[in-house]
Amino acid sequence: MKTSTLFCFAALFALVSCSKDNTFEQEQVPAGNSLTAAIADGLHGSWSKGDGITLFHDGQAASVSTLASGGTSGLSGSVEGTFTDSNPLYGVYPAENAVSSDRESVTVTVPAAQTAEGDGYDAKAAVSVARTVSESLTFQAIGGGIKLNFQMSGVTKIELESVDGYTLSGTATIKWNEQGKPVVAETKNAASILVFNAADNAAGFTPGKDYYISTLPCDLYGGYRLSIYKDELVAHYFGVHQTVERADYITPADLAESELEFDDPDAPLVEEERPELDATTSALLRQYQKDPTEENKQALLAQMGLRYDKVVARKKAKLRELEREAKTPDLVEEMQTIVDEMVENRDIRLEQQFLRLIDPRNDDDPNDAWMVLRGASAPNAYIGYAPVTNAEYAAFKADFVYDADKENYPVVNITIAEATAYCDWLTAQDNVHTYRLPTDEEWVLGAGHMPKDVVMNAGRVESGLTAVDAYSQTTGACGGIDFWGNCWEWTFSTDASGSYIIKGGSWDSSRDDCRSEKSDVVRNGSQGYANVGFRVVRTDSI
Repeated sequence: MKTSTLFCFAALFALVSCSKDNTFEQEQVPAGNSLTAAIADGLHGSWSKGDGITLFHDGQAASVSTLASGGTSGLSGSVEGTFTDSNPLYGVYPAENAVSSDRESVTVTVPAAQTAEGDGYDAKAAVSVARTVSESLTFQAIGGGIKLNFQMSGVTKIELESVDGYTLSGTATIKWNEQGKPVVAETKNAASILVFNAADNAAGFTPGKDYYISTLPCDLYGGYRLSIYKDELVAHYFGVHQTVERADYITPADLAESELEFDDPDAPLVEEERPELDATTSALLRQYQKDPTEENKQALLAQMGLRYDKVVARKKAKLRELEREAKTPDLVEEMQTIVDEMVENRDIRLEQQFLRLIDPRNDDDPNDAWMVLRGASAPNAYIGYAPVTNAEYAAFKADFVYDADKENYPVVNITIAEATAYCDWLTAQDNVHTYRLPTDEEWVLGAGHMPKDVVMNAGRVESGLTAVDAYSQTTGACGGIDFWGNCWEWTFSTDASGSYIIKGGSWDSSRDDCRSEKSDVVRNGSQGYANVGFRVVRTDSI
């Protein structure tokens, strides 16, 4: 335990009675003891004379200010008190960010709306705190943030969002860990979106200058969105695989101004489904194809994972947007399901994408009905361009009857045994190839991820089945058609009970049921169904 008497250097610091109004007692203290403040880290590199600080001790608060500029300064106030580990002295800078204190913690605010000042940040957002049992207060940053530097002119505002909804700002209760570092113990009035404005909205941010958005420590590994406002338009950048640590300001790893696409701020946020290969991924793919080592494979997979996670981050941002609108609970539920599936099956989908990328085959006959099934482990696998039609099935089974003018409709009401018999019939006519139903995985390889802007016969947009080429403008990853909607398709994969997995949804299915990755819809293979057809895989005979 240590008893300390704190004093002012120049003039007495008048403090009213603390009996009921939460301030220290007024007291004149003889010269000889001094309270000093230093800055250890964060954006505040040194003091400016007159900087305001709020002190807390024993449930009381007082406002003081620095007496000099530099790394260390005396303080203008005085107080008599006993400082111990169980009853320390706390300091908060800037003073206006202080909220309250008890003997174990101090509570501060980090604003959700910030304005860039002369040093490139909002001083009121870069909060520092100190805890001491002596006359010396060492202030440490409680948060970090994001450092930006734009070369383009005209940027007037940045909006930062944690797409996982994690807290970026709010009223934070700060405690100290065993290493003597401040940590956030609890947050109220939390916000996952910050707005960072240029000081001069007309001039915007100065090109080439560093700017800092201050946040509480935050795990942004799963993604963050930067909405960049310029000339009354906005562009969205998504970052992943980064974390904001205390006293650290991260820089977006791959923000390329030339790749930003600016649009009307009121335009809906669209999630990319099949982004084209970027230059880095293409270069790593060429490197792997030239030298297929495990090291080169992992480098390619890491870059693919980065790109994949950016797509997931965009979808999370769309999910948060839908939640804020609170108008479309069905869409929120659907988007949540999509996000959950993408996160859960990340490694599987990356492996499938990798296998597609490294598959060296070209379609040996672009005009036939067979599409290269890239990434399949089966020997030289191809998949049908479309589901088997009534006319195609009737060529196998002479007594098969279907409605007039529906020869190009998918054949349905077919059991697994009947579909297998059709495949066997094709095999018997071909000395080179074997035909069979696809597995669940092969079907997904052929279809790929269902595009966001998919046009399909689902959700009862039609009153029943249509021709397989009615929505041919939408193609799967292999180039085939009619993967989603119209009719479900049998696969040869089963669940634990022995029921067969069906894929792709049908004309009366919800959009969510049509997703390629959905593998929990099954049917009894010994029955035929009016909305279940099938597609065929062709492989080389062994």
